[in-house]
Amino acid sequence: MLRHLLGLLVGIALAPVLWIAVSWSAGELPGLLEGGAEVAPVSAAVLLVLVGFACAYLAAARISPLTAGAAGLPLAALALWPAVHPASLSTALSWLNPESFVFPGGPGVSVALPLGALLVFSAAVPGRWRSPAPTVPAMVAAPWERVDRSDGGPGGPVGDTVPEAPGRGPATEVWDPRQDDPDKTTTPFSRGEDGWTPLGREARRRD
Repeated sequence: MLRHLLGLLVGIALAPVLWIAVSWSAGELPGLLEGGAEVAPVSAAVLLVLVGFACAYLAAARISPLTAGAAGLPLAALALWPAVHPASLSTALSWLNPESFVFPGGPGVSVALPLGALLVFSAAVPGRWRSPAPTVPAMVAAPWERVDRSDGGPGGPVGDTVPEAPGRGPATEVWDPRQDDPDKTTTPFSRGEDGWTPLGREARRRD
């Protein structure tokens, strides 16, 4: 609701700006077509390009459609007013100079009418009234560690390995099952680089 309210206020504020820019630029642009390189015709052409970019953004951006609707509806209404009810035009705008470029019915009508219709139509598209899709959070990487020993390190190349658990003992440890055997009938084993070996065999190797 808040984004639509802000969009409505922004569109209402943009409507008179767009009308003034279009009306002035349309009146000065013919000077550029006559081969003149004066400042006013060139500025009018640049201003019309900027107005086109602004209207294209309002019509296509993922913002509130009320922004485009509130900006385009006054443009279309001012452009059609002289043709629909010209008698009320002079009465309602008696405070405005009829010779001014902002007075409805001037050369800006040919530009304001299609721009206003474009903005109003873009605001009426049902897909623009849907809220933007929520951003999907990035997936957490799996707790695997890639060990690359291709540089000749001990053990050769190794693939994906599970990291050592916290608090784990050293690489070589002794498992003595006789700790739980009162008769001492089992043989203790020692884990080394070659796997589990009986302690007696390891002692004989050292001898």
